[in-house]
Amino acid sequence: MTSWIETEAIARLYQSGYFNPADKTFRNRDVWQYLDGVAADSGTFRDEGRVRRLIRNIMTLYRLNNLDDVRKQGEVLIKYLGNQYPGKKDREDVQQLKGMCREWEADCLWGYLGWNSQNVHHLRLGFYKGEIFTEEPTIERDALPILKLLRAVRPDIISVALDPEASGPDTHYKVLQATSEALKLYEKESGRSDIRVLGYRNVWYRYHPCEADLFVPVSLNMFALQDSSFKKAFISQRDASFPSYEHDGPFSELAQRIQVEQYQMLKTCLGREFFYDHPSALIRATRGMVYLKEMNLDEFYQHSRALKASTEAS
Repeated sequence: MTSWIETEAIARLYQSGYFNPADKTFRNRDVWQYLDGVAADSGTFRDEGRVRRLIRNIMTLYRLNNLDDVRKQGEVLIKYLGNQYPGKKDREDVQQLKGMCREWEADCLWGYLGWNSQNVHHLRLGFYKGEIFTEEPTIERDALPILKLLRAVRPDIISVALDPEASGPDTHYKVLQATSEALKLYEKESGRSDIRVLGYRNVWYRYHPCEADLFVPVSLNMFALQDSSFKKAFISQRDASFPSYEHDGPFSELAQRIQVEQYQMLKTCLGREFFYDHPSALIRATRGMVYLKEMNLDEFYQHSRALKASTEAS
C-alpha cells in the first residue's frame, strides 16, 4: 500500500474526492476495479482495487484526511502485524480493520453476481470480538440490528449456517441464535409467518441425506466458478491459518470434495441412470450436490432451541 500511495493514480483519485466515505458509488468502484483485474488476469488491476479499499478503510477507521497520514498509519500497522502470530488477539482497532478486510472480500464475491454495496449489509454484530470463544449473543446488541435489516428488506427466504456449536466456528451457531430471536420479533410485529429458512452446512459439518430435503445439483462449470471466485475473492482464507483437519488447502477444494461425495450418495440411492438419462441437460451435467434443509419459522425456532439445549447440556 505504501508504494501505491505515492502514485499519480491514487493522488488523482484523492483529489477527486474518491475516498469520501459517504459516496457508495466510489466504494463500488473499488470492487469493479478488482473484478476488472480478475477478468483481465491483471495483478496490477487487482492490487489497485485492493489498495483503494484499504486506503478507504484506514481513512475511515482512523479518521484521517490526507494520504501522507494514511502512509504513516500503514507503516505503524506493518510494524505491529510483524510482531503478531495467528490466534493472538489483536487490539481493537486492528480487529476492526481485519473485519473490514473480510467485508471487502465478501463484497468482491457478491460482485461476481452483480451485487453492490446497496445490496450487501455488514452488520458487525457485537458478540464477535476476536476471541477464540466469543460472547453469547444478546437481543439488544445482536438481534435488533438483524431485526432492523428484516424490516428494510422484508425477505421471503432467509439462509443460515445450521452448524451446532463446536462443529466449526462458533460464530455460525451464535449468528443462528441471534437470527432466530430477530425473526421471532419480526414475525410478531409484521404478522408474517410465511418466511422460509434454508439451513446450509459447509466444510465443518454435513447433512446426512435423510436430514436434507432440498438437493441442489452442481456442474463442472459451477465447480470452476466456486473454486476461482473463492481463491480470487477470499484472499485471507486461501491459505487459512486454521484449515480443516480434512484438507490443508483452500476451503473451495474441500467444499468440492464434499459436494462430489454427496452426489455419489444420491447416485447410489437413485441409480446412475437417473442422472445420465435425465431429460434435463442440467441434471445430466450434475457432478456434485449441495444438501439444504428447508424449514418454516416454527421448525426453525424448534431447531434453534434444540441446538441451544444440547450445547448448554454439554
